[in-house]
Amino acid sequence: MKKIIAFMILSLILQPKFCYSQNQQLDSLKKTLRVAKEDTTKLAILTSLIESINEDDVWVKYNDLLGPLSQKLMEDKNPVIVLNATKHYADFLNNKGYLLINLGDVKSALNYFHKSLKIQEEVGDMQGLAYSLNNLGYIYSTQNDLIRALNYYEKSLKIRERIADNEGIAQSLSNIGNLYDKAGNLTKALRYYQKALRIRQAIKDKLGQGYSFQIIGQVYETAGDKANALLFYNKSLKIRTEIGDTPGIAYSYSSLGNFYLNENKTDLALSNALASLDISMKLGYPKNIGTSAYLLQEIYVKQKKFDKAYEMLKLSTRMTDSIDNDEIRKVTLNKQFSYEYEKKEVIAKAQQEKKDFEYSEQINRNKVIISASIICLLIVIFFSIFLYRRIKIIKNQKLIIEKQTIEVDKQREIAVNRSIIAEKQTAIIEQNQKEIVDSITYAKRIQYALLAPANLLNKHLPEHFVFFKPKDIVSGDFYWAIEVKDKFYLAVCDSTGHGVPGAFMSLININFLNEAIIEKNISEPNEILNHVRNRLIENLSNDGGQDGMDAILLCFDKLEDTITYAAANSAPVIIRNNTALELPKDKMPVGKGEKLDSFTLFTLNHQKNDNLYLFTDGYSDQFGGPLGKKFKKRNLNEYLMGICNLPQHKQLEKLKLNHENWKTWIDNDGNISNYDQVDDICIVGIKI
Repeated sequence: MKKIIAFMILSLILQPKFCYSQNQQLDSLKKTLRVAKEDTTKLAILTSLIESINEDDVWVKYNDLLGPLSQKLMEDKNPVIVLNATKHYADFLNNKGYLLINLGDVKSALNYFHKSLKIQEEVGDMQGLAYSLNNLGYIYSTQNDLIRALNYYEKSLKIRERIADNEGIAQSLSNIGNLYDKAGNLTKALRYYQKALRIRQAIKDKLGQGYSFQIIGQVYETAGDKANALLFYNKSLKIRTEIGDTPGIAYSYSSLGNFYLNENKTDLALSNALASLDISMKLGYPKNIGTSAYLLQEIYVKQKKFDKAYEMLKLSTRMTDSIDNDEIRKVTLNKQFSYEYEKKEVIAKAQQEKKDFEYSEQINRNKVIISASIICLLIVIFFSIFLYRRIKIIKNQKLIIEKQTIEVDKQREIAVNRSIIAEKQTAIIEQNQKEIVDSITYAKRIQYALLAPANLLNKHLPEHFVFFKPKDIVSGDFYWAIEVKDKFYLAVCDSTGHGVPGAFMSLININFLNEAIIEKNISEPNEILNHVRNRLIENLSNDGGQDGMDAILLCFDKLEDTITYAAANSAPVIIRNNTALELPKDKMPVGKGEKLDSFTLFTLNHQKNDNLYLFTDGYSDQFGGPLGKKFKKRNLNEYLMGICNLPQHKQLEKLKLNHENWKTWIDNDGNISNYDQVDDICIVGIKI
C-alpha cells in the first residue's frame, strides 16, 4: 500500500517498503504470478510485488491488475475471501489516488481517497483507514487548510497508536510537525520531527530516516543554524543514495541547491539544482519539476542568464498551475460533505436491514423455543427418577460443602475488606495528588501576577525580551520591576531552591523588595539589597538556614540619564563592538553568608546601542550536547554575541531553540540524547 507523507513537495511521498538484496525474490514472485492458477494466490502475489517494487511505472502495472482481480473475488461466496478482496480493492483505490497526486490531478485523487476511506470504514480495515485519513490530511495541507489537515492527521495517529503501527506513527508525527513548521512554530515542529526520527531509527526505516534528516535540516536552515542545516541535508542525501530513493534524492539536491544559493555559491547551487530537475523530469512529478525549475530561475537571474531564467520560470508556473487552484479547494470541501452524507445513508440503510433481520430471527427463535421445550420436558421426566436416587447422597455431601463454604466465605470477606481498604487508600492518594497539583497551579497564577508586567517593561524598555522557563510548575527565579517617581527599577533574581520551596522564597524576596522601596523609601540599589538581606536574616536564619537569593538590581534614573546597579553573585553582561563585557559584582548572596559587607553601588557606563543581558545560572548549567556536560556561562556569552544584532523577538526564539537542541542532542549518526531541564531559567535582554 502506498502511503503519503506531507511536505513541501511531492517527491517526499513515502514509497512502499523494499529491499535491494531481494532481486531474486522479486523475480521469483513474478514467475509465480505467471503460473498461478488460483485467484486468491494471484491476489497475494500482486500485493507482495506492489509493496516490494520502488519503480512507479512498474508497480502501477501490478496495481492495475490488483483492482479488477479484487473486484472479481468480492463476488465470491466465501465471506473470508470477500473481506480480504474488499480490503485489497480499497488499497487499489488508495494507490490510484497516490499516483494521481504525483501527476498533479488532485481532483481525481480526492475521488479515489474518499472511495477507499468509505470501504475501509465498512470492513473495519484500521490500517488502511489510517492511511486514507493521512492522505486526505496531506491534501488539505497542500491547500493551506492547516486546521482541517491537523484534524485528519490526528485521527490517523490515534488509529496507528491503537494498532501499534510504528512506521505509520512516525509518519503521522512527522506530518503534524510539518503543520507546525508551516505555522512558524519551529520549536514544536522540531520536537515532532525528532520523535519521528527516533521511531524510524528504532525500526531501521532508512527511507523514513532520509526524510526526517531532510526536514530537520530545513528547520535548522530556517532558524539560521547553517552548520546543522548542511549536516542534515548531506545525511539525508547519503542515506537516500544508499537505498536508491530517487524522488528523495531529487529533493535533497533541490534543498542543497537552495542552501548554496543563499550562501552565494552559485556554481554549487547550479549543479545541485540541475541534478534535481533531471531526476524530477524523469519521474514526471509536476510539483518536483516546478520546485527545481523555480530554483534554477533564481540561479540564472543571479548569473544574469535571463533567457534561461525565463524558460525556467515558465516551466515552474506551468507545473504549479497544474496542481494548485481554487477549483481543487472547492472539490476538496465538496468531497468531504458528500462523504459525510453518503456515510449517513449507509448507516440508515444498515439500521433498517438490522430491524428486518431481527424480526425474521425472532420468528425462527420462537419455533426453536417450542421444539426445545418439548424435548426438555421429556428429558426432565427421564432424569427425575435418576435425580431422586442421588438426593440422599447429595444431602450428605451438602453438609460437608456447607462447612467448607463458611470457611471460604470468612477468608473471602477478609480479602474483600483488604481490597476495599487498598482502594480507599489509592483514592485518597490520588485525591491528595490532585489537590497538590491544583494548589501548585494556583500558586503559579499568584507568582506570575507578581512578576514584572509587560506594559511596564514596554514603557521603559522599548526594545527587550524575557526568556522565563521554570523547571517545574512554579519557579525560584523571577524578574521584577517597579516605577517610583522618576526612577525605574528592574531585578533578575535566583532564589534558593526551585519548585514550590523556590517559589515561596521568590514571593518573600519580592515582598521585601517592595517593602524597601515603597515603605522604607530606599532609593539606591545597594541599600535596597542590604535591607532585603537584613529582613531575610531576621525572619529565616534564626535556625542556621542560609536562604536568600542571587540578584541583579538596576536603577534607571530618567532625570540624570544614569544607570546604577547592585549585583549579588550574578553579574550583568554588556555586548559592545562584538565583545562581551562581564560587569563587576559582589561575591556574596542576598542572605546569610560568609560575608555581611554592605553591597557596592556600581555605575553602568552605557553607550547607545549597547546590548545588556541579565540572567540567572539556569541556562548555563543545563546538561546536554555531545558529552552531556553543562552549557557554561562562557558559551552563553559567545552565543549572545552571535545573536545580539537580531531583533529582540528573534533573539528570544534563538535562545529557546538553542536550549532545546542542547538538551535534546542529535549526533552525526542521528542518535538522540535527551536531558531533563536542571534548573529554572530567566534571561532578560535589553537594547539600550
